[in-house]
Amino acid sequence: MRKKIIKWSAIILTSFAAIAATYYFAVAKLPQQTMTQAEIVDKYQYFNTFSNFKVLSEIGNTRSFSFRAFDGELIHGQIQLPEQKRDSYPVLVGLHAMGRSYPRWFKDELKGRATVTKVDKLTKMALSKGYAVVAIDARFHGKRKIEGKSLRRIWNNLHYFGDKFDYQQMIVNSVIDNRTLLDWIATQPELDANRITLAGYSMGGQVALLMGAVDNRVKQIISVVPPFIDNKVAIVSPLNLVSKINAARVLVIYGEHDDVASPEQNQLIFDNITSTHKQIVSFEEDHILPIEYVEVVGNWLKTEEL
Repeated sequence: MRKKIIKWSAIILTSFAAIAATYYFAVAKLPQQTMTQAEIVDKYQYFNTFSNFKVLSEIGNTRSFSFRAFDGELIHGQIQLPEQKRDSYPVLVGLHAMGRSYPRWFKDELKGRATVTKVDKLTKMALSKGYAVVAIDARFHGKRKIEGKSLRRIWNNLHYFGDKFDYQQMIVNSVIDNRTLLDWIATQPELDANRITLAGYSMGGQVALLMGAVDNRVKQIISVVPPFIDNKVAIVSPLNLVSKINAARVLVIYGEHDDVASPEQNQLIFDNITSTHKQIVSFEEDHILPIEYVEVVGNWLKTEEL
């Protein structure tokens, strides 16, 4: 039974990757955007911080919470602390893949579907190294789904009408929501706001690179199978911003046969990161990486003072 669950979960996530691949072909019809880096960075600025933070449940070292985003949207998330008690913990912020939601960082299956991205294993590894792990839903995902704004509709709008608005806002506002999450982390004595790591899979890897470029509070970035996006959707193209990552440690992991980013495209992103503390690792796989990638992250993840 479990093998069937894993099989169908892999099919579902792969189909989202296929939707993404269709999207990338669709954007080929769109004109190139001409924007300066400063103009793009400006899109990620915000003026209000979090509000109405509420702990919804607390079981052991795990808390579910909600808060209001910079624009008033309700965000749900979860944080888990390590078993070993410390005065303060470094923090790993988990950024989920397209079509997923924040519980994937804490569960090996959800609604009968296995977590084929294996980000739950990243959480266990990070906890064992003394990190607190926190994750929230991206826009239009999980508890933030909006009627009439399904991911499929977003892609269809883009494909048939050349309407980039919802896709761009999904990515931009997800970056800002996680910057707002960092504002909350800075108010928590038990969390070390000076030791922030971002870890993202697929769309989450894209968000990690964008956020790491515009927010210097981020000290480590783990970008796993990020999609490649060019200047037809310039605002959310990591290639336009990664040159601003000049101090953070960066790990990029990709699949050599991934449909949404070629080895050459991943290398281009990596080469444009200006930080000297960077590493790139590939697997002979597609968009779904083997469990061994978690070990690569574990060996790379720094636990001492960043």
